[in-house]
Amino acid sequence: MNTSTTGAATGAFEYPKLYSFPPFFTLQPVAETRDKQLEAWTALVLSYARSKNVFAFDPATFSPFENKAIERSLNETERNAVVDYLLKKGACERVGDGTKKVHVLWKSIKEWETLLVEWAHRTGRREDVMTVDELCTSEEFSDEDFHGMAPSLLLKILKNLEKGKHVMLFQGSDGDDLGIKFL
Repeated sequence: MNTSTTGAATGAFEYPKLYSFPPFFTLQPVAETRDKQLEAWTALVLSYARSKNVFAFDPATFSPFENKAIERSLNETERNAVVDYLLKKGACERVGDGTKKVHVLWKSIKEWETLLVEWAHRTGRREDVMTVDELCTSEEFSDEDFHGMAPSLLLKILKNLEKGKHVMLFQGSDGDDLGIKFL
């Protein structure tokens, strides 16, 4: 049985052996067992997201919640329980657009802040003006961990950096673009 999938830009992801165990897809009633199971789901979601460069997902359609090879999937209640556990552990946060979609934090907000500041210094981007969209989507940055990040998540990180005087944010000329200058 093949338990890995191939991502477009990030190669194969190998699911843990537990993923092929049918009871993994039914949340257990005993609290201690359930907590261990939810920890395993947390590790799986974060590992998958990091491997595939996933920054946001909708629990209803998130592919790791279904294993077609063993014909098992988490039902809606179980998917919500996993997401609630991720929220409780600080491993994701609601997108805030009225959907069930969440940002998955395979790095903490603080780690992303540090990574962006270090990247700007390492690559000589201090004093350069860029846009949020450019940082998220430009092929120039395709090898960076932040490439493909949801703009709303990047904006939250940048606003934190602005408070610490690491970046300056300003409105672009067309009204939609948000400019960034690393200080």
